[in-house]
Amino acid sequence: MLLVIALAAAASAASAKEVPSQWTWTDYGPALRDVSCASPKDCVAVGQRGMVLRSTGSADKTPAWSRVPLEYPTELDGVACTKTFCLAVSNTRLTQATFTSEVFRSTDGGATWSDGVALPAAANKSRSALGLDCDPAGTCYAVGPGGGVWRSGDQGRSWEALAQPEAPGAYSRVACPAAGVCVAVGGEGAVSSAVIEGTSVTAVKLPAGVGKGMLGLACDSATRCTATDGLGHFMSIEIAKKSWGPAKLFPRLPKKTAVTALSCPRADTCVGLVGGLAMRTTSLSAADGGWHRRPTGSLNLVGLSCAGDECVAIGKAAAWYAGAESGFDWRRVNEVAKFDAIQCPAAFDGTCVAGGEKDIGVSRSEGKLWAEPLSGVTGLNIKSVECSGFSKCLFLGKTLTLFTDDLIEFKERHPTITDPRGTDALTCVTKQVCVGINEGVVYTTFNGAVTPWSQNAFPDKATSVACVHNRLSPVECVATTREFLILGTMTRADGKVRWNWRYTDADPPLGLEAVGCSPGGQCTAAGAGGELLTSNGTDLMHWSELTLPNATEPVATRPLLKSVACPADGECLVGGVHGADAVIASTTDNWADFSYEKIQGIEGAAPTITAFGCESADKCVAVGSTSLVGERKP
Repeated sequence: MLLVIALAAAASAASAKEVPSQWTWTDYGPALRDVSCASPKDCVAVGQRGMVLRSTGSADKTPAWSRVPLEYPTELDGVACTKTFCLAVSNTRLTQATFTSEVFRSTDGGATWSDGVALPAAANKSRSALGLDCDPAGTCYAVGPGGGVWRSGDQGRSWEALAQPEAPGAYSRVACPAAGVCVAVGGEGAVSSAVIEGTSVTAVKLPAGVGKGMLGLACDSATRCTATDGLGHFMSIEIAKKSWGPAKLFPRLPKKTAVTALSCPRADTCVGLVGGLAMRTTSLSAADGGWHRRPTGSLNLVGLSCAGDECVAIGKAAAWYAGAESGFDWRRVNEVAKFDAIQCPAAFDGTCVAGGEKDIGVSRSEGKLWAEPLSGVTGLNIKSVECSGFSKCLFLGKTLTLFTDDLIEFKERHPTITDPRGTDALTCVTKQVCVGINEGVVYTTFNGAVTPWSQNAFPDKATSVACVHNRLSPVECVATTREFLILGTMTRADGKVRWNWRYTDADPPLGLEAVGCSPGGQCTAAGAGGELLTSNGTDLMHWSELTLPNATEPVATRPLLKSVACPADGECLVGGVHGADAVIASTTDNWADFSYEKIQGIEGAAPTITAFGCESADKCVAVGSTSLVGERKP
């Protein structure tokens, strides 16, 4: 009878069909490209896929997201804000010089945006822009890598192309310190600069020694602007004379170390970004520029804007850092770390807690914004998170166990073992009962690792483990190995722990990477070659096999599935990579049919998906190299 049931279920899974997805996924860990602050409380950053991160004026300075509906490879590359409006310009990392850019407009600090206005063709047919700025009178200018320069006299609603110099440059930055007066710089490999006066564009020769493109540009007065190049120089221009001063190397930096962004909030005061440092001066007119290094705490920062005494630096992984005293002290406001485990309990009202190789993160906004109470800790390697309160969490790592009741102070508890190789397969059944598996050994704790873990035999080497959450009579867990699925049941009597492990009937042809179980005890395992196994209901001894997205595709080109979550019985999500893209497969009927979505990789890097945290069957957060927030609308 069991064989008939198994064969029937296998036939059903084999004939599963692909259906349209009910999920919408938004990437809240994009690379931010540019930022503009109209005042210390009004800053807007823009970046990949049209994502916009902006100030909200809240007491704790928490930013918020909005979006211009763009898809890769189109993104937002430049932004300029005045006290009454903001403009953002689109471009692409693939073919910047030939791209047709659009300018988007916001009158509410970046919360909402108008439809894009395409730039008209310049004399050399260029319609591509990267940089934007508006002068004190509200006239705005855009510049591009094909040498185009555009002007708008109506706050970005319409644009005119300006006549170009005889030998047009390649521009990526523009700064407008006075009415109708701007400086433009740029070039990749080569270098370019120009002065814009009204509708006139005049090429200006750069000083000797400048090279590898002009990267940063800012003006500390109405008559002077400063720029940086790719060889570690800075130089200033007297705008009226259309003449650059000598190129000088930044002090205290290795030669050819480039400062990639620059902002000057007041006379003689400028801040730049280089690696994990800020370069800061309050005496720009000094012979060496008066530069001093300041630590920022992040290697991700690429864009910068200062207003008054406050600075905002932005960059990869949705990084948003605040710099007080004109860049003297820096603190992280938002940044998405790489995570391997996450929990988003429904009772915690939008709170997610995650852990990874070096970081522990918390989001109070359903995965949209992230803080890292522990960051850059070597050897953290968190594999499981179990929270019993908003800030009361147990973290199981390969070689350590941590507990916190405030997400501020973290106390060590007993690890499974002290062997440096650690334990990869870890999970919790309840906030007190947890399980870890190494080759030949299963570890169990009944008090959240306050005392040492008990040890029992395990018949193989596990790659992952999942237990039916909150089920104690008996505890049921499924462990994946490179070749099989093993079902374990655990009982405890007379103070003794007894595990019974049995190989199930699953016989996957390729390796398994992850397994997950629903609250009711339905489980799914996944791995290499699109391999997917699903239990026959709550019968965890018998499994059906399915290949995603289809079995006819060559094994070498099928996806690698690395994460599983089943927030409700029969409703599961599987994440992985498929070539250059991330993939998420989902089902609402235990894989009788399924949806299969590709999330396009950016600049050759697929966003990895290593874990799902689900508040409900309709709202989940996928983490790995980014934070993907998903909502399902049946």
